Amino acid sequence: HTTNLTVSRAQAEKLIFAGGVTWNNEKVTSPCMRVQLSEIASGLLHVQGEVIHVTKEARPSDPSPARTRVWLVHKLKAELVTEHDPAERPTMLERLRRSSVGFSRYQRKMERLKPIGRLDMMTEGLIAVTNDGKYSREMELPHNQIHRTYRVRAHGILTPHKLDRLRYGLVVGGIRYKGMKVEEETRSGRGTNTWVRVTCYEGKNRMIRNVFEHLGLEVTRLIRISYGDYHLDQLPPGHHMEVPMIPLKNHRRRGPLQQEKPKKKQPNRANRIENEEDYEASPVSWVRH
Repeated sequence: HTTNLTVSRAQAEKLIFAGGVTWNNEKVTSPCMRVQLSEIASGLLHVQGEVIHVTKEARPSDPSPARTRVWLVHKLKAELVTEHDPAERPTMLERLRRSSVGFSRYQRKMERLKPIGRLDMMTEGLIAVTNDGKYSREMELPHNQIHRTYRVRAHGILTPHKLDRLRYGLVVGGIRYKGMKVEEETRSGRGTNTWVRVTCYEGKNRMIRNVFEHLGLEVTRLIRISYGDYHLDQLPPGHHMEVPMIPLKNHRRRGPLQQEKPKKKQPNRANRIENEEDYEASPVSWVRH
């Protein structure tokens, strides 16, 4: 860290290549050598014969506590999210472990990863994982109304009425699903396959598949493309990347989504009375038998 010295990064590299930097009495030959600040504080680093000391401000306030870290993962289709499956099916968290995702340099161990939200086995796309269980729970809670957006390929006839039912909310199998934001993307030539973009803030099990099936539509592909302000973008399938953690309060993609049903117009009472007064009854005719 050249910020702890009175030299620039380029000058520091020149010192290293000139043999002016030693670590534990051995010359440092590469600027890519990794050391901990706590190790530098022990006086093992020398520059041109002088011991480099770490100032109080440069030392981590607490090297053990884990700062909240977040990784974005492109989950594969037919992959479970869980860390271990007794049936030995492929799992996303196990794949991340093999790639050393979650390794803490400070603690020198793997941290436990918690997915933010879940995806069923056949759903693909974005899952954010974190080492902070509290952050994960806060991001999942429905009352925080964090938006989740999916691309849905639906087979069947998608009518304006069905779209409205999704927007207003509906009950399926005794479970109430809040209204969602629904935008039609593309429709095939025959009109039997449609790509729809759906945004919701609930995370109920198989929610999108259940409500579409209830409306006579089969979900043939389901891809999550965003969760709050975390986006899948161009992250390739099966890949992951660490990103800065966005505090819950800073997420902009949140809030209510349900649309209110338009109220049926009731006849105006004054007009009804006026019409009744204008109405003149016909005289009654008695018929003898």
